[in-house]
Amino acid sequence: MKREMVPTFAELERHKKLVPEINPAAVIAMLGIKTASEDIQQSILDVLQRDYQLSEGKFCALVVLHQYGKEGIAPSLLAAKVGVTRATISNMLQRMERDGMINIRPAAQDGRAKVVSLTKKGFDFMEEILPPHYLRVSKLMEKLTEAEQKELIMLLEKLSA
Repeated sequence: MKREMVPTFAELERHKKLVPEINPAAVIAMLGIKTASEDIQQSILDVLQRDYQLSEGKFCALVVLHQYGKEGIAPSLLAAKVGVTRATISNMLQRMERDGMINIRPAAQDGRAKVVSLTKKGFDFMEEILPPHYLRVSKLMEKLTEAEQKELIMLLEKLSA
């Protein structure tokens, strides 16, 4: 369900009379970024869910594990990179281990610590789904020229700094 909460310039100008520091263009730009982001994210997640039965969290975890390769990663670091709690990643890893996608082994330096890595099945799965995923993302961004995409990257980095 899509929310539409974009105030008009007139409405924001009315609020600006109360708080002069309000910048109507900034508010509308931020809401535009948020809406575009949600639309793009939802279109991507719909395909991941429908075609691969992947939640956003599971997909993100698999992408990180794919990046770490055979060396693997500690579950706590994986949780931080995916942006979920340790309890959430623990449940997610249990399901992925049950499905044969990951291997959880003791860390070499500390037998009490754990390291998670993709199994061959998990790696092969990611090698199968990542190229079409990146193609879908590329197609979504075709509305912008390459120069506009590079400018957008620079502007978003500037906003995040």
